[in-house]
Amino acid sequence: MGLEKSEAILLRSVAWSETSLVVTLFTRTHGKVSAVAKGARRLKSPFENALDLLAKSQIVFIEKLNDTLDILTEAKLVRRFKGGQHSLLSLYAAYYLAELTHVLTENHQPMEEHFDVLDASFVKLDEMEDPAKVVLRFEMEFLRALGHLPTFELCAGCGNSVESGRNRSYLFGIDAGGVLCDSCLAGQRYVLRLREETITFLRMVASDGDGLVDSVGSYRDLSPTTRGEVRFAMEKFITHLADRRLRLMDFLEELKR
Repeated sequence: MGLEKSEAILLRSVAWSETSLVVTLFTRTHGKVSAVAKGARRLKSPFENALDLLAKSQIVFIEKLNDTLDILTEAKLVRRFKGGQHSLLSLYAAYYLAELTHVLTENHQPMEEHFDVLDASFVKLDEMEDPAKVVLRFEMEFLRALGHLPTFELCAGCGNSVESGRNRSYLFGIDAGGVLCDSCLAGQRYVLRLREETITFLRMVASDGDGLVDSVGSYRDLSPTTRGEVRFAMEKFITHLADRRLRLMDFLEELKR
């Protein structure tokens, strides 16, 4: 047990006592950390504004070796999230990324690359980049880091290449983890039928989550039907992975339009 230092982003906080908070932070060096911030609810808090939701800070904490909460001893603000001052949708998108990170990660499992992706996503939302594009890029990179990125080109069952059917659509298996050929469809649960345009776009985003989203133009250039299907498929897949529907999904309906 000793003092640990790291950059961190505040994912959530709840009251622990009249003067203290239990905070969940995603750190660069230690992954998700749940800690007690003693005195954080006082008018003259030793943490000042460093424990605002979505804020990025430099923290010092004492890591416990058992299942008890860590102890946050210091936090200095690096950057507040300001996207919500300009767009409520950007704020909801940022809250969704924080919720997704919180739900699908375990304490003290370092994921430095994911910290960078989360940090960069908040900066892009601050800079008023299209929330739909930021959210999808984040989801793809996060699922890739977790080893759960769906396959959009090869069959999730047999590994063979999958082409669209006569009606120019694909079968996407939520439980299987990707597109399915006709031979592997038997016995599969939770199968969606998605349009060819939807799968083509998802293939490009998955193959290069940053560059190719930009190279195919704005997310808003897609047809409304395709935008709706992209969000519908991602929500269904993430809900299955998390074993529950994330609360902030209900606030992102605009991304489907």
